[in-house]
Amino acid sequence: MAVTNLPFIQQQMIRYGMTVYLALGLLGNICNCIIFMHHSYRRIASSIYFLALSIIAIIYLLWAIIPYIYTLNHTDPQTQSLFYCKVKSYVGLCLSQWLRYTVVFVCADRFVVTRTNVRIRSLSSVSIAIKLVFIMYSVWLVASIHVLILMDRRYGLCGMFGMYRLIYAIYQITSVAILPPILMSIFSILTIRSLYQRHVIQARARKRDRYLMRMVIAEVIVNIVTSIPYSINLFYGVVTYDVINKRARRREIESFISFLTVFLVYLISVAPFYLFMLTSKPFRNEFFNIVVKYWDKYILRRVRIVPLNEQNNTVITNGTLIHDGH
Repeated sequence: MAVTNLPFIQQQMIRYGMTVYLALGLLGNICNCIIFMHHSYRRIASSIYFLALSIIAIIYLLWAIIPYIYTLNHTDPQTQSLFYCKVKSYVGLCLSQWLRYTVVFVCADRFVVTRTNVRIRSLSSVSIAIKLVFIMYSVWLVASIHVLILMDRRYGLCGMFGMYRLIYAIYQITSVAILPPILMSIFSILTIRSLYQRHVIQARARKRDRYLMRMVIAEVIVNIVTSIPYSINLFYGVVTYDVINKRARRREIESFISFLTVFLVYLISVAPFYLFMLTSKPFRNEFFNIVVKYWDKYILRRVRIVPLNEQNNTVITNGTLIHDGH
């Protein structure tokens, strides 16, 4: 029996908060896909990374959040099947790493684009971006294979046990809380420095680069803000793993804090579209242009066609209007 209201609050956050996450995330990432596949963006290497980010975010939301909502009224399949326990954890880890390191590639691409050296700038191309995305995916498929091997189901729980819990914590802290933020920050700082060093005659190009850089920086901030609490909590779990006889109140508080850190991590896959809308005027304009074009082409056109068809059903006979309808 619960001794605090935290388990109830957690259930409500899953029921309503996760549902809002799912709805906003799917809507935003679908909009991202439409925009970044538009001809004005698809020739830019960064758009390939943003498109990949949006597609993976959609898959990640469906893979991670739907099971959360399902377990509100049903038994968690992870506690019943070792195979599902391993596969769900493995795929979830791969997807989350793909999201983070795609942002790293975006930061690197922005740095390359702002260099004055033509050979360096040539590294920013759509073909290279596509190749790097698939290479990165393959690397993390292999680097995460330990989850399939060592993830276990004990005492009715799916998780890490024994020494693997420490190894996994170190792995996560390194690959989530240390490496991505450092790489993102380095490339972002170098890019900002390059932008200020560009010549005045390139003002228009710099303006476009600045807007793209704002999008990248916003994404970097969200990644750092969400990843660090999760990794700190993971480390705390390892440090206190051998503590026995924890009071029920402490267990509930620790469980709730763990849930909050995971809840924050999902922002990585929900926030991009809304961040881009806030930080980039060209992105906003492109989005509104697509919406207006769609509205005019598919909605208003149908509204115009219906009255026209009704008029075609009306004929004049002996000076009298006769309608063919019933």
